[in-house]
Amino acid sequence: MKILMCCVALVALAMFPSVGFAQEPTLASVEAKFDTTTNSKKQDALLDIYLKNRDGQEVAKSEGNEGLWDKHSTHAVTLQVEGKPTKAEVAHGGVVLSFHPAAGDTWKFNYKFTLTFSDGSSITKEVFGGILTQYNTARRDPL
Repeated sequence: MKILMCCVALVALAMFPSVGFAQEPTLASVEAKFDTTTNSKKQDALLDIYLKNRDGQEVAKSEGNEGLWDKHSTHAVTLQVEGKPTKAEVAHGGVVLSFHPAAGDTWKFNYKFTLTFSDGSSITKEVFGGILTQYNTARRDPL
């Protein structure tokens, strides 16, 4: 009887895994979509984009994004995911933008970040009214 009960328990665990045994979803992809509003990002200005986890560690990035992002245009950038950060680690993280203008550039934009996880779930962050200039070259926004 004891052996039979152990077998039933093993079958039950195989068929109905506990939430405690479920693996936390990991970050699969990150896309940033920038909508330039009334001031273009000039051709020679560079933009670095980082996703940080709740501890401030970098988990995804795209550096050196160049080119003219003209007024009223949209540009999508895919970030490179580093490692296997979990959804819990990035959910309370943030987005960091670092702007490298060549001269007196002022770029005005809105952006949308979409984080997609291994289980198909996602987190979206939208920011409106962003401005980066030669004097204000970085911004950090929480997710």
